[in-house]
Amino acid sequence: MSWVDRLREAAYTSPSGVRTVFSYENVKRAVTKKTSSFEFPDADGTYVQDFGAGGRRYPVRVFLWGADYDIAAAAFEESLIERGVGRLEHPIYGTVDVIPFGEIVRRDDLKTAANQAVIEVTFWESTGVAYPTADKDPASAVLGAVDGFNTAIATEFAETPGVDVATQQALIKSQFERALAAVDTALAPVAAVEDAVSAQFTAIYDSITLGIDVLIDEPLTLGFQTVLLIEAPARAAAAISDRLAAYAGLLESLTSGHGAAGVPEFKTTDLFASTQVAAEVVAVVNSTFLTQGGAITAAEKILGQFEAFVSWRDDTARALAVVDTGEAYQQLQDAVALAAGYLVELSFTLKQERAITLTRPRTVIDLAAELYGEVDGKLDFLITSNNLTGDEIIELPRGRRIVYYV
Repeated sequence: MSWVDRLREAAYTSPSGVRTVFSYENVKRAVTKKTSSFEFPDADGTYVQDFGAGGRRYPVRVFLWGADYDIAAAAFEESLIERGVGRLEHPIYGTVDVIPFGEIVRRDDLKTAANQAVIEVTFWESTGVAYPTADKDPASAVLGAVDGFNTAIATEFAETPGVDVATQQALIKSQFERALAAVDTALAPVAAVEDAVSAQFTAIYDSITLGIDVLIDEPLTLGFQTVLLIEAPARAAAAISDRLAAYAGLLESLTSGHGAAGVPEFKTTDLFASTQVAAEVVAVVNSTFLTQGGAITAAEKILGQFEAFVSWRDDTARALAVVDTGEAYQQLQDAVALAAGYLVELSFTLKQERAITLTRPRTVIDLAAELYGEVDGKLDFLITSNNLTGDEIIELPRGRRIVYYV
């Protein structure tokens, strides 16, 4: 069997189910590899982020002929402009879900081929959903959205008007130094909980602060390193409540009482403030939740932080009459929405909270055995989930409210 024997009938089925068989000539397809590259001034080589691949594109030149070619061509045109996802049966590349994209051109060769119409159309492969997720690994879908945001926000910062003007660079440098000090104050204690994270945080911080005079001339690298710095502590082994509290404090420090005198200053603060929201998303995905309440509380906190950021951003942008593409904002919104959905879905698999009020003094050992049926594996959890004091660990008083999970 040769390649000729493997050719299939070419057809397009519209969203409403109208199937049109057509003839064709030479065919091709294209796909975009989604990558971003970053150059660091203090290291050889290039760091390349790989975000996978986009949908494939299938440009096709369709031929329709015969006594009623004009009727067939008109019907085919109508099927191409229907809204929704159709189905392309490609003669060599298989069957794919597609949407006709861009300009559709019809040519009637009345002189050279009076009974023939030629229609040129490009079909784009489509997922059919606005925000595709990985069903088998939703956490990866969340982190993929964060990666998209990281690239977009670093690029937006690099394209800030005036970022290459010496007078503006001095303002950006000054604001960067203030923002870096706030990052160090808020996040260094969290990073210090884990040696590897602390070392990474310190290395990036030193790289920026010591090289700021060089990096200010390389805004894309500066923006990307800032993203790495802020997101590093999100993966530390500190309690998720401590990490989220640290990031909330950072956002307050960056935005409270700090307006922006111009677009470069606004973009600098936007870089730091939006990235801390993305870092909170990274933090919740890199956490283990044991209870429904813990997962739901984390979801509420990242949504609240996102709303606080958006409020500051909208007010400041309006005051400065800033107009931008909004690409980074959209990527961040997607990441937050995916993270909240991930946490809510996760909560259904976790233990539910229950509570009792002690009618007599108890020991934590007896209570752990009663509530959980074991002591060794649940004693620490009972203590931490109820924030028991030293005295209470010795003896729980009558009237003490205790939460437990089933």
